[in-house]
Amino acid sequence: MRLRDKICANPNNAMTPADFRVHLVAHSMGELVCRAFLQNPQLGSAEARGAVDKFFTYATPHNGIDMRIVRNVPGWLSFGDANNFNRECMAGYLGLPTGDDVSIVMNFPPERIFNLVGTNPRDYAVAGGLSAWAAGDASDGLVRLENATTHGPGPGGKDVSSPRAFVPRSHSGPYGIVNSEEGYQNLTRFLFGALRVDGILDLDDITLPAEVQKEFKAGKEVRASYQFEVAASVRGCQWQMTRREVRENSAIFRSYNDLFPGNARTERPPNRAKSPHLFSVFLDPTKSVKASGSVSFAFDLKVLVPDYEVDGLLFMKRHYEGGYILRELILVEAFPDEAALGGWRIKYGYQQDNPGKPGIDAVTRKLDGEAGIAFDIPVAQKTRPGVKGTLRIEARSWK
Repeated sequence: MRLRDKICANPNNAMTPADFRVHLVAHSMGELVCRAFLQNPQLGSAEARGAVDKFFTYATPHNGIDMRIVRNVPGWLSFGDANNFNRECMAGYLGLPTGDDVSIVMNFPPERIFNLVGTNPRDYAVAGGLSAWAAGDASDGLVRLENATTHGPGPGGKDVSSPRAFVPRSHSGPYGIVNSEEGYQNLTRFLFGALRVDGILDLDDITLPAEVQKEFKAGKEVRASYQFEVAASVRGCQWQMTRREVRENSAIFRSYNDLFPGNARTERPPNRAKSPHLFSVFLDPTKSVKASGSVSFAFDLKVLVPDYEVDGLLFMKRHYEGGYILRELILVEAFPDEAALGGWRIKYGYQQDNPGKPGIDAVTRKLDGEAGIAFDIPVAQKTRPGVKGTLRIEARSWK
C-alpha cells in the first residue's frame, strides 16, 4: 500500500512508526544534531526516534575535534561556535554522562549507523589551509580519523563498532567527501542494499626474517609494528568503496604485542580482540550487472614489511620501503539461493588465478549467536617473514 493510501485509510489521519521508516543522512554538525535527537531522551519523542531505521554520516566529529597544541577544542572557544565540538559540551547535548568518549551511541543500534571517513586533508582550503595543518595528516582537514567513527552497546550489551568506509576525500569543498562518488555509492547501498559483508583477519602467527629471528633467540629485544592496507571495490563500479593506505595515513596499525600479548619468549596465543577489521561492504542485487542477481566485490589486502627494531636499533638489512609480506586480491560473489544456508550461495577466488571470476565454493556456517553466515579463507605462508591465519568473511541480511 502506498503511503498516501495509508494516510487516507486511517480515520484519524494519524501515523505510527509502523507505517513508515526514515533514513537520516547528515554531514558534520548536522549529524551531531541528528545524533542528539536519536540518543538523548530529553530531545524529541520516543515515537519519532522509533521511526528512524538507518543513519548515514559524512565526515563527522563523533568524538569531537582535536587540533595541534590545544588538542580538543576548549570549551571557552566560542568563536564560530567552535566549542560545540568540545567533548564536555558534546556530552551534554548527546545525553552522555562524561566527556571522555562522546563517540558512544546510546538508545540506537550502532550497527545501523554508517561512518564515511575522509582521509585527504590537503584539499581542505578553509582558513588558508590552517585548519588542515591544525588537524594533521591523519584527518580530512578538520576531523581526525580517530574521532570520525561511532560505537556502542549492541545485542547482549557487547560493544559494537559502527560500519565505516575510508575514502581519499577532504572534509568539504569541490573535491570534498559530500560531493564524492564514493559517498554516493556507499550511501545508496547502505540504505537500500540486501547484504552486509565484513572481513576480519585472524592472525595465528607472524614470522620474523631469519636474521631477526636469530637475534631474538640470542636474547635481544625485538620489536615490530605492522601496517595493514586494504581497498574494496564492487563489481561494475569504478570507485573503491573503502581504501586504507599508509600514504594516506589510514592504514590499520597493530604492534606485535597487540596481536600476541605476553612476555614469554615461547609461542603466545593470539588476541582476537585485536584482529584487524578490514571492511564492511553493503551489496545491492538491484545494481547487479548480471541477470542472476548475484552481487560481487573484490578486496586488495596487503601486510607491509615492518620496521624491525633489535635492541632499539632499526634493522635495515634487505629492507625495501613499501615492500609487503602478504598481498592478495580476493574476489567474492554471492548468489541468491533459497536452498542455501542463509539464502546465499557464495564463491571466492584469487585474481591471480582466475581474473574477474571467483571459482571456489565457500563452505559456510551459521554465525554464533546471531543471524547470518560466515566462511574462512586460509592464509598460510612458508616463507620468512610471513603470516599464518584466516580471513574470516561474515555475511548478514541487510533489510
